[in-house]
Amino acid sequence: MTNMFDHHTAEFAADPWGVYRDLRERCPVAHSTAYEDGFWVLSRYADIRRCALDTETFSSEGGDLLIPAENPDRLLPVQADPPLATAYRKVIMPLFTASAVRAMRPDIERYTDETIDEFIERGECDLVADLALAVPGKVTMRLVGWPETDWPDVVLPIRDFSTYPADAPERLAAAEQLAGIRQRARDNIRQRATEPDTDVASMLVRGTVPHGTGSRALTEDEAVDIMMMVLFGGVDTTVAAIGNMLLYLETDPRLRARLGAEPELIPGAVDELLRYEAPVQGFARFVRADTEIGERVVATGDKVFLAWAAANRDPAVFDEPDTVRPERSPNPHLAFGIGAHRCIGATLAKVELEVVLRKALARLGEYTVRHTAVRPTPSCGTTFGRQRIPARFVPGPRSRATDNVR
Repeated sequence: MTNMFDHHTAEFAADPWGVYRDLRERCPVAHSTAYEDGFWVLSRYADIRRCALDTETFSSEGGDLLIPAENPDRLLPVQADPPLATAYRKVIMPLFTASAVRAMRPDIERYTDETIDEFIERGECDLVADLALAVPGKVTMRLVGWPETDWPDVVLPIRDFSTYPADAPERLAAAEQLAGIRQRARDNIRQRATEPDTDVASMLVRGTVPHGTGSRALTEDEAVDIMMMVLFGGVDTTVAAIGNMLLYLETDPRLRARLGAEPELIPGAVDELLRYEAPVQGFARFVRADTEIGERVVATGDKVFLAWAAANRDPAVFDEPDTVRPERSPNPHLAFGIGAHRCIGATLAKVELEVVLRKALARLGEYTVRHTAVRPTPSCGTTFGRQRIPARFVPGPRSRATDNVR
């Protein structure tokens, strides 16, 4: 079956879950002619999992993993296959271990309190612009060793690049700004080659990957590609997820009240809300050998879109998939991918989400959202989220994190 599946349209953004449901029921391995030479769309959990784990047949190398191909720059290790992808990940893995994330938690809590302090006395805010963008931005700046106050210069171009259609003026402007960020990353790496420190650039300068019977240093371009992935990965998914979660909880006051009274349920709720509204829709793979998926033959050279978001609502895996159940266990959602390319920052992202959710529930109380003013992202082909979520709440006091510097 051929269709015009197009995950960049306003119609898709209005109800992606209905589109995925229809695909699973009618044509779980569908061919779309919406872009380029066409591409396959997988919507069943089992098919997506199989392809993601088979990196020899379904490769991440050879081009942009977005559909349509939009990013001229390479992001590593996402656009590499094992064993090289695994070696790239190993270079920066010390940043994302459980112990490293635990060490970052006090800073994440401080950033969250400081961010909420900026609007808590007003009794109103935009949950995206005032909260969801700022906290991951500050965390990511800390991660790469750049000044925390620089977060808007990095976060806003990444947000616009990921959420506007390819021909939108905002996206074109963001692409120019990203070129400047890329140059900043390159300059940072060159500086650390002669002035080493403990930041990401220094880690990349020292990093090696297998080569022949030995190893070699990362090239400068490889180091820049990895640095850009850390910046993108630290912002995009987490920003969207924070907004999605806070908006959902306002529409489910019973669950919101329950999480406020039983914060020990928040980690499970984070996983469940990531499953329910996966912020990353999916990524493509390149077919390296003719193979069969769900009684359809995909050919060498074809592009296959692995729709993580569709897999997360597959009733073959998740009982009552359209219902949010914070106690769901097991919860093998694919919001962070699976296999060799599973998001390396998943543990950090989940801690950020838990901290923000916990503090927002405690400090904003029974906030209300002006639903008529909520704005989805202009395109959710890559990232499903909201651009604006205006909210009101009972004004509260600033926290101890900042009351001594007023």
